Amino acid sequence: MTRIVVIIDYEAAMAKTLSLSEVKTRLPELVAGVQEREEEVVVTKNGRPAAILINIDEYARLKGTLDMLSNPVLMKQIGKSRAFYKAGKKGLSFDDVFGEPFTPVKKRRTA
Repeated sequence: MTRIVVIIDYEAAMAKTLSLSEVKTRLPELVAGVQEREEEVVVTKNGRPAAILINIDEYARLKGTLDMLSNPVLMKQIGKSRAFYKAGKKGLSFDDVFGEPFTPVKKRRTA
């Protein structure tokens, strides 16, 4: 039997938990923290978690992931692709797909 042990730093991973009344009084400060430092805030109502404040980019990433995972056609194709590569088969090269060799684009320097 194979065992996988995952160690999580709960202090670093834990979101702030605040009551709704405290969130109301500190909303501008909390939004700034969420926006700038990607903090997460769990909002409680009557002592129970009721909502979460998260960065809009993180929300978009989560929503995109959920959309992909809930797409049965896409998940079926991913399964087929995994089986294809697990069987040791090789996919198409960039040249095969696009009819030209891959040429990396040099990154532009920004000041």
